[in-house]
This record gives sequence, structure tokens and C-alpha cells, in this order.
Amino acid sequence: MNKERIIYSLSVEDIMNVMDENNIKLKLNEKNIRLIEDIIGDTIDWRGAIEFALSELKNMGLSNG
Repeated sequence: MNKERIIYSLSVEDIMNVMDENNIKLKLNEKNIRLIEDIIGDTIDWRGAIEFALSELKNMGLSNG
């Protein structure tokens, strides 16, 4: 098992797609991307998401294989 494997990531394209889908008109530049990155990182409950996924795995009986 590769402990350094990235499990999930977001790209600038993902941000742009959400903007397009929601008709959000903002200028994206490096400064704004860094701000968005910080806000997303501070907003997402990573620990809760991981705990939920582990609980689901356990409930499916897949935790020992």
C-alpha cells in the first residue's frame, strides 16, 4: 500500500466548472485561487469525511480484507 497516495483532489477546472454551472462571474487569478484554496481547506470537514467513509466500510463488512 502506498501511504503517499492522493485520495482526493480538486483542480482549478473544478472551480471553473462550478462557476459556469452556477453562473458565477468572478475573475480568477492566482491570488483568488489561493484564497479559494484556503477557504475550501478550512471549510471541508476532512476528519468527519474520513470517519464517515471508515464507518461505511466497516458497515459493509469490508474492513478486514
